[in-house]
Formats: sequence, structure tokens, C-alpha cells
Amino acid sequence: MQLSKKFRFLAAGVLALQLAVPIGANAAVQVDYIAPSWVAQADYVALGDSLVHGMNEVGIIGLSYADFVAQALQQDGFITSYNKGFAYSGYTTKNVLEDIQNDVEKPVTGFGYQSDKVKLRTSIKEAEIITLTAGANDLIPILKESQTTGINAAAMLKASQGAIKNIAAILEEIKKINPNAQVYVMGYYNSFPYYSEDLQKQFKMLLTVMNTTIKTTVEKAGAIFVSTYDIIAKDVPSYLPNPENIHLSEAGYLAVANEAFLPAIKESTLWDVSKAIQVNIKDSTTVKLSWQEAKDNVGITNYNVYVNGKLAFTQNADTTAITLDHLKENTVYTVNVKAVDAAGNESVQSPTVTFTTERALSFTDIENHWAKEFILKAAEEGIMKGYADGTFRPEQNVTRAQATSILVRSLGLTTKEQAPFTDISSYDVGTQSEIAAAYAYGLVKGTGEKFNPGQPVTRAQLALMINRAYEHQLKHSYAVKGKAPFSDIASYNEETKRAITMLYEQGIVIGSEGEFSPEAPTKRSHAAKIFVNFSSLLKNTEVK
Repeated sequence: MQLSKKFRFLAAGVLALQLAVPIGANAAVQVDYIAPSWVAQADYVALGDSLVHGMNEVGIIGLSYADFVAQALQQDGFITSYNKGFAYSGYTTKNVLEDIQNDVEKPVTGFGYQSDKVKLRTSIKEAEIITLTAGANDLIPILKESQTTGINAAAMLKASQGAIKNIAAILEEIKKINPNAQVYVMGYYNSFPYYSEDLQKQFKMLLTVMNTTIKTTVEKAGAIFVSTYDIIAKDVPSYLPNPENIHLSEAGYLAVANEAFLPAIKESTLWDVSKAIQVNIKDSTTVKLSWQEAKDNVGITNYNVYVNGKLAFTQNADTTAITLDHLKENTVYTVNVKAVDAAGNESVQSPTVTFTTERALSFTDIENHWAKEFILKAAEEGIMKGYADGTFRPEQNVTRAQATSILVRSLGLTTKEQAPFTDISSYDVGTQSEIAAAYAYGLVKGTGEKFNPGQPVTRAQLALMINRAYEHQLKHSYAVKGKAPFSDIASYNEETKRAITMLYEQGIVIGSEGEFSPEAPTKRSHAAKIFVNFSSLLKNTEVK
């Protein structure tokens, strides 16, 4: 059976006639209603009693909830085969369990199989989806008697415990045969909504307890409990129209399929197609998308490419890649690719990708510079800016005022206080406020009444500013792990040496030939590297 999946996929459209085409319809006039798909086609086996068999409210076998589930999954291109041939009206949980244990062979009722009969354990082993509905027949005889004798609590307890025990055993058997199958177990609905009010009250309490117990049992076994109680209760006249029959109408079965089973089944990881599409961002306005080929029972004719929910392109079936250009920089886009067949069916579970285009950052003087990536990162994060002429000027020195402004902006510091420096009045109000904030938070100290804003910031001074910013943000001092391997910092005070050691231990700086060059002015390229690495350090430390 496992080797025949390809055959079953191709044949499914023909073999589904017993479910999709009314008896007597002209088989020569067929419409392709099966959508293309990227998912791995699954095999579906439905086990259980009359609710799977398809018994309706007048006692005739018709379409069950499982049939509607199978039709919907097949139409969406999700399943290759379906069989409800092991479900029979009147089956109890014991019957289902014994069938599995005895590995019974029964006729196929469904589609996608090469043979007319199949063994149960083989079907379970090859199935990706299994639904189970059983237990009602374990209780119905007692419940019917309750109409005249009242509910026999002891008998109900014994019967329900037996049913739950059998359901646990059924799930255990399935797990042994196929540990990877997704198993969905149907909960009980109120089968006797026309009973007297007194019996209704007792019965509803009983159902609540039973559904809770079954849910716990099912989930403990790694299966999924599917609740149907509220679905049926909201329209009893339509879904349970015959007071003398506990079986659902076709509308009831359809409601159970559409509102209970299909939502639960479609949440499965079986339908995850996220890996079927790849995105390669070329630049700030250009992106290349590629995707895997979809499959279809007849054949793919084209792919529709949707950008932010709107159809943007239609590609021939032999093309599985597209380049999107003229996009907006630094903008979020969501692209969805849908496969289409000749009948116009679009794939349902289709690969989708969301990405953000890059900022259009480029400076004319950094192409071959060692710090290019740091400079672009600093510009991207808004830490440093370029000049109006399109240059970054990486070898230009950073002044004390500039270094202070960069650090204060990156930390989002503000103050209403004024700095006590007499040599910053010629600077704009924004820069003066930033220097004042740096002073207020202890990042800079100055010399007496002088800040010397126009002087280049030395590497030692910048190290101090970074270390103080670290302590301010994290509310504690940095504990050095060792001694920095620089031969030219011994004469500096402990605070400065600790600051330089922190930069070294955190990989923010590495020095050159065993020296840190503490008195050397800081170039814009070095500042970009230091500030980008410091920003990354703060983010990683805050996450931890």
C-alpha cells in the first residue's frame, strides 16, 4: 500500500465518484474540483459506529461527518485516500477494539485504494489521519431505559468507565501500530434533547463529566479531543430533527465536519508549507522568490503570486521563481504563491513569506573599507549618520561632542538640567541638551568648567563613556574577569583600565599589536564598530 500512494493520488478523482457524484449521474461529464497542493498527501481512515457509517435521522445510510471531512480535504488537495469501511452501525468501543486486535479485513468504502478489501492494521499503519467515534452504543441501552425507570447511575457509571477504558486501549493500539498518526476522537453530543426536563438535567450533567473524562484520556494518549456538544445544541431542530432517532441529519453531519473536525485537522503540522518558499533579498528594492513545485491530480497550469493580498503576477507552471523589483525600501511585504490548475482551482494551503526590504544605505567612500559592515549597521540602526554629500568619512576623527551625542541618542537619555560647561554655548540646543544629559547621568565629567567639545575623543575617553553607559543601563558595575593584554594602559587609573578591559573582554575592541593606543583620537570607523558592538552587548545582556 505504501508504494502505491502515487497511483492513489492520480486515481483519487475517479475513485471518489461514490462520494462526489450522485447515483445515476453521467460519469463522462466530470469536473476537476481537486485543488493543487504543496502538502504531503495524507491517507485518512475513519473508525467507529453509525455516526461514521452515515446513519441519518430516518435510519438510512447516507453521508457521515467523515465523508464530508474527506470530501473537503480531497478538494483542498490534502488527502490521497479515504476509507470508512471499518465503521458499522451499532458498533461499541469493544467492537472497534476487537477489530484492531483481530486485524479484520473489510471492504473499502471510500476512495484511493487499488484493492476492494484491506486489513485494518495495515490501514492504520499507513494513515496520517485517523478519526474515532465510539462509545454511544455502550450507553444507549441504559439511556433508553431511563425514560421510564430514570437514570440508573450505577449502570451508567459502569458502562461509561468501560467505554473510556476501551477508548484508551484503542488509542494505545493505534499508537503501537502508527505512532506518527494524528488521531481525532469525537466527543459526545446530547442525543436525547427531547427527553423530559428532569432527565435532561441529569443527562447533561452526565455528559459533561463523560466528555471531560474522555478528553483527559484522549489527550493523555497524545490524541486530539473534538468537541461537538455545543455545535449540535445550537440548532437541535435542524441537526436532530427526529425525536425518535439519535442520529444526525445531513445538516448535522455537515456541521460536525465543518465546525469541529476540519478546523482541528487543518491545524496539523501535516499542512505546514513554510519551507516550500525561499526569499533572497538582493538590495533595498529587489527580492528574488523561489518555491517548490506544487502537485495536482491533473496538472498545474500556472502560479498566482500575491503581494500584500493583491494578485501581482501570474507565472507559467514551468517557472518557480520570480524577481520582485521597484519595491519600497525598509518596507514589510507578504508574498503568497498559489498554484492553479486548468479548472481554475487554487491551492488552499499555499507557501507564504513575510520580509522587510533593506534600507537604501550606501556611502561613496566605504566600499573597500575594513569597517564597511559596521558603518552600514551603525547607519541602519540610526546610531551614526553620513554627510549630505553621500560620504561617511570613516577616517575623520570623532569629537567629544559628537561621541556624546551618539551615545546619548542610542540610550534615549534626556534631562531638563543644564550642563555646567562654559564652552558649549556655541553649539545648537540639541547638542547642548545631549551633553547635559550625558553629564546628568554620569557618562562624562569634563575638566572643571570646560568640556572641550571640539577636541577629538580619545580611545580611553570613549572607553570610559561606554563603561559608564553600561553601568547606568544595567544598574551595576562591570566585573572584569582578568587583565587586558595591553602594554600601554598601566599608567591609567583603575576606572579607565576597568573600562578598557570591559571593551576587550566583551569583544568590542581587540587593540593592535598588544597596544590599545588610549591617547589616540577615535576615528569614525572605529566609533562605528565600538557603538555597534556595544549596542549588541546591551541587547544580549537585557535578553538574558
